[in-house]
Amino acid sequence: MSRSTVILLATSMAVLIAAAGIARADVIYEWTDAHGEPHYTDQWVPGAKIIRTETAHGTATDSSAMKGIQSESDAASREIKQQDAARAVQQDEAKVRAARCRQDRAEYQKLIEARRIFTTDKSGQRHYLSESAAQDARLKVREAMQADCGSGSSS
Repeated sequence: MSRSTVILLATSMAVLIAAAGIARADVIYEWTDAHGEPHYTDQWVPGAKIIRTETAHGTATDSSAMKGIQSESDAASREIKQQDAARAVQQDEAKVRAARCRQDRAEYQKLIEARRIFTTDKSGQRHYLSESAAQDARLKVREAMQADCGSGSSS
C-alpha cells in the first residue's frame, strides 16, 4: 500500500470512530462560543440547545422528553444569566459607593483643614459660616462619609 492510501485509511477510521461515538450519545447539544463558532457535545453547557436525542438502541425518543430536557436546559441558562446580571449590579453598586466614599472623604478633609468655611451665593458672594454652623457642616459631611464608606472610616 502506498503512504497516501494508509493516511486515507487512518483518517477514515478516525472519522468512523468519532461518528460511532456521537451516534451512541443519548443527547447531543450545540452551543456557540463568544467568537460565533458552533460546538457539539454530549455535556450541557450554558446556552446549549439540544439538536438530537436518542436512546441506547438508536431510536428517537418522544418529543415530550426532548422538550422536557430542552426546557430544563433553557431554565438553567436563564438562571445563570440572572446570577451574572445580579453579580454585575452588585459590582456596579460597589463602584458607585467607592466613588461616593472618595468624594465624601475629600470634602471632609477639606472642611477639617479649612480655617473658615463659606458658601457662595448665585452672584458669587461668599458668606462665611459661624463656628457652630461650620461644626454642624463638618458633622453632616462626616456622617455622610460614614454612611458611604462604613462606620470605621476616618480621614
